[in-house]
Amino acid sequence: SAGTLPVTMASAENRLGVRRPVSRFVLPICTTINMNGCAAFILLTVVYLMQSAGADITLGTLIVWILISTLAAVGNAGVPMGCFFLSASLLAGMNVPILLMGVILPFYAVVDAIETALNVWSDSCVAAMVDHDLKDETFDA
Repeated sequence: SAGTLPVTMASAENRLGVRRPVSRFVLPICTTINMNGCAAFILLTVVYLMQSAGADITLGTLIVWILISTLAAVGNAGVPMGCFFLSASLLAGMNVPILLMGVILPFYAVVDAIETALNVWSDSCVAAMVDHDLKDETFDA
């Protein structure tokens, strides 16, 4: 996601009409903390592997993993395969067998592209909403 930041900024400014000061401020922050695709991947991977390992998945377990995946995604670097290795480390820390991560690995390039598309789309939405909310503001640039 971080690698797409220049293209995202240009698209937000040229296609969405987001003002330059807004896009240059909002999009780098969103690239860092708005990692929706990564959070979704972590949650789905954890649930899949826990089910495969025969672990009980209760509503409480799901709520805890939603919080963990959200916080972990915020701290994740926007690099290729970052979510894959983050998921593996979280699962290994919980003593969940991670051998089935090998099933995901051959398809992860496609999954990573979907994650990036989700992250960039949501970042652009946030930039457009902030620009809309600040439409009456003037910026000294």
